[in-house]
Amino acid sequence: MVKVIDVSYWQKDIDYDLVKQAGVRGVIVKITEGVEIEETWWGHVAEAEKRGLKWGVYCFSHASTPEEAAAEANEVLYLLGKRIPPMGVWFDFESPECLNADDPTGVCSAFVNAINAAGIPCGIYASLSNLEDAIDVSALGDYVPYWVAQYSKRCDFKDDYPDNVLAGWQYSDSQNIGGVNVDLNEWYLDLN
Repeated sequence: MVKVIDVSYWQKDIDYDLVKQAGVRGVIVKITEGVEIEETWWGHVAEAEKRGLKWGVYCFSHASTPEEAAAEANEVLYLLGKRIPPMGVWFDFESPECLNADDPTGVCSAFVNAINAAGIPCGIYASLSNLEDAIDVSALGDYVPYWVAQYSKRCDFKDDYPDNVLAGWQYSDSQNIGGVNVDLNEWYLDLN
């Protein structure tokens, strides 16, 4: 288990020397919101790489159909070019559009399949309650990793889904590094 933070425009001024001093080993960077680029993504990745931190990216989805999810995936792939994030690509499933989709599981599947087809590992970020209430985890491949938000003393994902991959647990959205608020995660997949 290692410490990982996730960042976006709101952490654009974070000091990555302090991030490393805080024992953080990985950073997951918001690359898009829907199909719109997150302007700070490349700066975050460059700063993380300079300090030997592993990185991944996430798309804050607004997809309500599999076709929209595939378009979001294509934008992420376009922005990455030939780069493969060491911590993969993550589909952030929490917007009202996603939650109210006719087929939320199909929306997730379309994004994950499009990224995987490009040879890049991809998983789903969601709160435990959204996984339980909106996504049929059993309908997705058991190889799909999950990054689960649950602000509690422990993550209950494996209690409900013992055969699925728990990649990371976001347990706080109010940690401070150098005066900047960050989300803090325990990461279980190997970062070496």
